[in-house]
Amino acid sequence: MQPIPYFGERLASGWIYEPKIDGWRMQIICCKDGKLECWGRRLERKPNWSNKLAYLLANLKDALPKGTILDCELYSTGGRRFIPSLFAKKPKVDPVVYVFDMIYFEGTNLSKKTLKQRKTLLCRIQFEPPFYRLPGKGLTNMKRNYASELKKGHEGIVIKKLNSPYLLGTESPIATQNWRKIK
Repeated sequence: MQPIPYFGERLASGWIYEPKIDGWRMQIICCKDGKLECWGRRLERKPNWSNKLAYLLANLKDALPKGTILDCELYSTGGRRFIPSLFAKKPKVDPVVYVFDMIYFEGTNLSKKTLKQRKTLLCRIQFEPPFYRLPGKGLTNMKRNYASELKKGHEGIVIKKLNSPYLLGTESPIATQNWRKIK
């Protein structure tokens, strides 16, 4: 699912927010045979990053159940401009991966489950650095929540409806009213 801009309309209750990470969107897949794969999400010509990020995937070998797909943001300790370095044989920076959603868990399609249910299942996975789970916080005061994330160096916030499904398209996630970016 892709966030779309927020246009200032009034929102009902039941929303959370997460920091807007200015990284590269990716999916991490633990196949049914236990093989780990990493794919870019921008429909690049060669979006399979598994070989170049194998060193990163090794950290998930025992943590990720077979048949699980994570939705993540790839980032680096040097910021967005150093992300390409992560694909080199000797990266100049360290990777940081923010995991914010799960599309499959143990072979079960979660796309029709609510975000709240998916986040609960995501808590079952014990991540170790450089992987970090983004749990989301209750949206209390959008201006204050936004300002708080900017002070932490983030690009803004993404607000998400807790009862929303994960909408999948044929080639990529679908942009939806349920995820809104504010930057």
